Amino acid sequence: MTQPWAPGSTNIDLGGKVIVVTGGSRGMGISMVHGIVAAGGRVAIIARDADRLGGIQTAAAEAGSDIRTFAGDIADPEDVKRVFADIQSVYGRIDGLVNNAGITKVGPSIDYDIADLQRILAVNVAGLFACSQAAAALMTEGGAIVNTASLSSFIGQPERAAYVASKTAVLGITRALAVEWGPLGIRVNAIAPGYIETDLTRDLLERGVISRELIEGRTPLRRFGQPDDVVGAVLFLLSPLSAFVTGATLSIDGGWLANGYIR
Repeated sequence: MTQPWAPGSTNIDLGGKVIVVTGGSRGMGISMVHGIVAAGGRVAIIARDADRLGGIQTAAAEAGSDIRTFAGDIADPEDVKRVFADIQSVYGRIDGLVNNAGITKVGPSIDYDIADLQRILAVNVAGLFACSQAAAALMTEGGAIVNTASLSSFIGQPERAAYVASKTAVLGITRALAVEWGPLGIRVNAIAPGYIETDLTRDLLERGVISRELIEGRTPLRRFGQPDDVVGAVLFLLSPLSAFVTGATLSIDGGWLANGYIR
């Protein structure tokens, strides 16, 4: 998406709800932010790149968008506490959380650096859990959490054991928190994007790590997903339209997981 969604361009109404988006400064995350604002939500972005966040904050102010940015590393529990305290001081509450921040590193498992595995788990699993804890404490009237899982949550992939493990864990956390926090009025769901064309996937394509021809040929809809393809599902799961949906995972993969046909 080259331009933010215009107010009124979605028929989902988030009615001034305060939504936190981690990893919201680029790729799927910034598309989610634009979609939430278009649906009437107020957005707090958490990301590590303070300079990039500064640019987003300036652009949002010039456009009159209700977006605030907070620099922090979700892998650091103290950073999580600090950032959510800052968000509370600005908004007073949280109505929704999109746990979108995630990292990966591709490499042979036989000599994969354990430090890289630990960093991936620290961001993709422990960071997601810490943000969920902090947000839930501020969801005084209930709320909705949307976790970004992955196609990798369901399948094995070579040289991606750490990422596969982390994204499989996201499904378990989603179900566990949905069961535990349901009585509090907090719904917890996940999305599982397939191959989405972002800076990361474009880099992998350019380096020949993945093949556009093979991926599109394997995908029933015969294309890569775009960041905007993910937005509608996120808005649905944040909104009252999904009021009786919790513990669910919605695949957004062009039919990849459904396709078991070989010819």
